[in-house]
Amino acid sequence: MLLLASILFLAEVTDATKVSVPTYQHQDPITRGTLFCNRCPPGYHMHAHCTAINQTRCVPCKALHFTEFWNYLSKCLYCNNFCGENEFVKQECSALSNRVCECTDGFYRNQEFCMRHTKCPSGHGVELKGTAHRDTVCVKCSSTSYSPVNSAHEPCIDHTDCASLGLETVVAGTIWHNNICASCEDLNSRGGLDYLKEILPGFFTHQRMNPNKLQRFMNKLVLKNGDRAPEHSGHWDTSNVLQNHFREWLKEASKERLKELPEILRKVRLHNAADKLERKIKKVENGVYLCNIAT
Repeated sequence: MLLLASILFLAEVTDATKVSVPTYQHQDPITRGTLFCNRCPPGYHMHAHCTAINQTRCVPCKALHFTEFWNYLSKCLYCNNFCGENEFVKQECSALSNRVCECTDGFYRNQEFCMRHTKCPSGHGVELKGTAHRDTVCVKCSSTSYSPVNSAHEPCIDHTDCASLGLETVVAGTIWHNNICASCEDLNSRGGLDYLKEILPGFFTHQRMNPNKLQRFMNKLVLKNGDRAPEHSGHWDTSNVLQNHFREWLKEASKERLKELPEILRKVRLHNAADKLERKIKKVENGVYLCNIAT
C-alpha cells in the first residue's frame, strides 16, 4: 500500500502546476550547467540525479530504513533509535520515520533517560501528575488540608470537620495528618493519649533530628525492654527508624510512658521536638478535661 501510494504521489508531483516540489541544485556533468532537480519524497531516497532530459530518479527505502523529509540522500537512514530501560515502542520503525520510544507508566523523559516520577513528601500533595514528558508537580498543603504519605498520585485532602460529625477535635490537624476526632464517651473510656499514638510516628518523621541524638533517643526507649536499636552507618533514615522500632514500642507503650517522651527528648537535647510534643499532650489532656466537665 505504501509503495502504491508513493507511486501515485510521485506521478502527481512531477506536474509542477499541481504541487510545488522542493528542488536542489546539481551541476550537469556534461554541460557544467546548473540543474534544479526534484527532491525525493519521504520514504524514498535519490537513486540518480536529474539530467537535462530526465528528472531525479527516486527509489523506496528498504526495510529498517527511512527518510522523514523531502531529500536527495544517496541512501535512506537506518532506524537506529532503540528503546532502552523503562521505555516501550510507541511507534515502530517505518519508511517514513525512525522508531519512536516513550517512557513507561511512572516515568518521564529527562534528556536521554526515563526517570521515575518524583513522589511528593508527606505534607505536600500532587498538583499535576507526571506524564511521559513531565515530572510530578508538588504543592505544599494548606493549613486546612494534609497529605500523610509520600506519593506521586495523591493530592492534599481537606481536614475532617469534627464538629460537623458531632465529635470533639482531640488533635488538630497539620499538613501531614488529619484532625483526630472522637466523642467524649470514647475519650473518657479510651483515654486521649491513646489517640496520640496515631500521629506520633509521623510527628517524629517530620522533626529535624541529628542522627546521633535520634539513635540515643531510640536506645532510651527500647532499652527498657532489654533491646537496643541497631547502629547506623552514615545517614540515618528517620522514617525507617520509626517504622522498624518506634511503632513496635508504641504498641505496648502505656499512658505514663507516652507522657515521659518529652523528658526523654530533652535528655538527648532534642528540645524543639520535646516542646512541640509536650504542647500536643497538653492539648489532648485539656480536651479530656473539658469533656469530663461537660458530662
